[in-house]
Amino acid sequence: MKKITITLLLLTIGISTIFAQKRRESNEKIEAFRIAFFTQKLDLTESESKVFWPIYNAYQKDLRTLRSKQRKLHKANYEELSDKELEVMIENRFESKQKQLDLERRYYSKFKKLLPVKKVARLPRVERAFKSALLEKMRNSEK
Repeated sequence: MKKITITLLLLTIGISTIFAQKRRESNEKIEAFRIAFFTQKLDLTESESKVFWPIYNAYQKDLRTLRSKQRKLHKANYEELSDKELEVMIENRFESKQKQLDLERRYYSKFKKLLPVKKVARLPRVERAFKSALLEKMRNSEK
């Protein structure tokens, strides 16, 4: 019985390690695709890329944190909340949207110091195009 338990434990650890490795490899491929896509679509020079990516990565990290908090606001069961609780939730949602807008403005100022305004203006469009291209690439790889 002890041998079976140990064998199952080792098997579970082995399988989870394999999946974690595949996930890391997948994330690395996505990151490489993202860098190539943005660099090409924004027509970033080598010097622009060196200053752009650290700021953009910090922006994405801050945005993920904010969106994580926003998702928590949407998980509430509206039927179980009182009117007062719903009002507070709605106000929190407005505050969250304002924080996202403030974040975008703050990083716009940073990007504007690093890149020509035309490239900064194209950034939201490139982000949307990247998401579409990534989804398309994932769909095609599943076939």
